[in-house]
Amino acid sequence: MRGGSQPAGGAMRGGSEPAGGAMRGVPVKRSGRGRVALLALLAATAVLAPAAPAAQAEYRMAGAFGHPGSGPGAFGPPRADFRTYRLLTSPGGIAFAGGQVLVSDPLNSRIQRFSADGRFLGAFGRKGVRPGEFLSPQGLVVHAGKVFVAMNGNDRVDVFSLRGRWLRMFHVRSNVRRTHAMARGAGRGQLHNPYGIARAAGGRFFVADLLNARIQRFDGRGVSRGQIGRFGRGAGEFLAPYGVAVDPGGNLWASDRDLNRVQRFAPDGRLLLSVGETGDGPGDFLSPQGVATDRLGNVYVADTNNRRVVKLAPDGSFLESFGEGVLAQPVQLAVSPDCTVWVSDYRRVVKFAGGC
Repeated sequence: MRGGSQPAGGAMRGGSEPAGGAMRGVPVKRSGRGRVALLALLAATAVLAPAAPAAQAEYRMAGAFGHPGSGPGAFGPPRADFRTYRLLTSPGGIAFAGGQVLVSDPLNSRIQRFSADGRFLGAFGRKGVRPGEFLSPQGLVVHAGKVFVAMNGNDRVDVFSLRGRWLRMFHVRSNVRRTHAMARGAGRGQLHNPYGIARAAGGRFFVADLLNARIQRFDGRGVSRGQIGRFGRGAGEFLAPYGVAVDPGGNLWASDRDLNRVQRFAPDGRLLLSVGETGDGPGDFLSPQGVATDRLGNVYVADTNNRRVVKLAPDGSFLESFGEGVLAQPVQLAVSPDCTVWVSDYRRVVKFAGGC
């Protein structure tokens, strides 16, 4: 299944140029079935991630929590066919706050809190469009006692305290935003169905702006600082950017669920690497969605329609895949400091242990 149709909803593509400029005409080696896509140009000034470890871990399922429903610890009503991945699903983004695990619950319009062993601790959020209300919360970042939520249905990023008190939202130049909190658009800083969100060590945020086919950059105050990418199939371009993650070297990794690839960009927006082809072999993808990195710079991709997690080395080479036969619909994922991989699956969160 190619998964190459354009996203629904009449995306406003605009025509704005990517920050730093996509590098055109540079040969890229594709990475289907073990071939790695590396741009021929890796400038000496590019920030590189640490080298991959020599030995790879054997991943095993270490637990799971969640079930269909709307009560505590549940992630939405059951669906007849979970393979219709284009439909909204739960759970979504995962983030860590001390000993707690925060999980977005798009179908129930809330954020749920769990202990590391999956015990339900509480939740916050209610459905609506006003400031602090939820419509399809997706990606999560926790930093300095705050929770940053990519609000897919409300086309914005909201900021909460760890206890769920609404603090503010990322700035968009729109009066509509201040009254009814709807900010959809294709202008500077505006979002149209955002999914993944990531934070770099220097404080900059990256948001996967799916229907605008770009990655938006914001500073720590939520002010727009430009974009990476634009609509297209070429190097550095996107059809449907979904997951974002920042590696220890400050480079951005972004998945494209329609082009079945993952691209790496330097902090200044220059394209460094492209990995992936359509398929089910090593290094191939069928609708890659969530992306995460570990402390060594390895990259993990939720390969949704292949029902697995793909692990890449910092240089983009294929290392291994896991979760086959266990995962039904992997969508988002996160890696905790001990290198446990947490995966948002169909109506549950699955943990895989194995180390980095």
